[in-house]
Amino acid sequence: MSAPITGYFGPIAAAPAGQYYLVDDRLLDSSLTLLAGGSGAIGPTPGGGLPVPTSTSRPVAAVAPVGALSYLRFTTPIRATPTATVTDAGLVELITADLGTGTLRTTASSPALEGPPVTAIGAARAITNGRTIALDPSATTAFVLTTSGLSVIPLAPAGAAPQTTNAGIVNIANFQARIAPGGLISIFGKNLAASATASAPLPNLLGGTCVTLNNAPIPLMATSAGQINAQVPFTLAAGNYPLVIRSVANQTASASVNVAVSKYAPAVFVDSQGPAIFHHDGKRVNKDNPAVRDEQLTLYATGLGTTTGGRATTAQVSPASPLAVTSAVTLFFGDPTRNDTGVIVDWSGLVPGDIGVYQINCRVPGRHFSGDNLPVTLRIGGVSSPTTGPNVALVSVQ
Repeated sequence: MSAPITGYFGPIAAAPAGQYYLVDDRLLDSSLTLLAGGSGAIGPTPGGGLPVPTSTSRPVAAVAPVGALSYLRFTTPIRATPTATVTDAGLVELITADLGTGTLRTTASSPALEGPPVTAIGAARAITNGRTIALDPSATTAFVLTTSGLSVIPLAPAGAAPQTTNAGIVNIANFQARIAPGGLISIFGKNLAASATASAPLPNLLGGTCVTLNNAPIPLMATSAGQINAQVPFTLAAGNYPLVIRSVANQTASASVNVAVSKYAPAVFVDSQGPAIFHHDGKRVNKDNPAVRDEQLTLYATGLGTTTGGRATTAQVSPASPLAVTSAVTLFFGDPTRNDTGVIVDWSGLVPGDIGVYQINCRVPGRHFSGDNLPVTLRIGGVSSPTTGPNVALVSVQ
């Protein structure tokens, strides 16, 4: 026997001519294969019945088809006991499905003043009529059967959904595509979030927005309408993962974007003044103040992956004692195929008290090649920082 269905039992609907079917918060095709909302195909299970929902999202009390890829739903807050405090009586939403990603997006919504005739409590089953909600032809007003009778609920358009693309998810150091666990990223787009900044421990919700990578929220450093800065979790293995930007404030979400995470993605920080390479006295290395042989230099980067020694924790500042140390790195100022461009690396690890920023302590050897605008190559685990494209690190050596 399958386990009893929890929550509401009965919210079902069918689009005209069997174009699609709605079961709870799942949109199915004519063969009852899942198209969007939920996970896995819906169909008979051993012992009969439907699979038990495993989502912790709000219980769905009523659904109704609207368009080819849209429908109306009435949800209620999760209530563990009859006396549990709830945040609202119910929420009516106009939902649009993205068949490419299997995700659902809210395009309009309004709170209800009261809940449905029956209420789902804890793990109990609440039987509800399959037809208790409808939308007027203008798609601006919902009619819902609630506790005291018929509720007429105007629908307010949701805020514009966040938008981004694969090209808009980049390494924060050089704005190129390769990213790695523990490293910092920037997400560019439109309607992303309200302007906000955070300090450690970094939150998963900032500026009214949450970003999920591999279906789990990641810590956010700063947000705005056009850019989000975040950290890739140290625990995320190399692979391809979906990234979604979810505007909690507007109850909308971006389309899912596939993001490639590499074990290493070395990138030297570059800004309007050049690469983040500094002399021992803290002055920037540049053409007017070049690196000289045998002096101590400090270089800052991100994307050098996991560390040993002091424990590096996602969203937290890096440890000072013991220090978090990277795997062995090599560094070149100039063409790395030459035998006179290698730089001596004394130490490489996470900057204590900072988040996702790595520091390389290094020295230019006495026999090093000299020149201006020499490409900087930082290499770890066989992966090199880019020497072409935007924001390439260039250095001068005297």
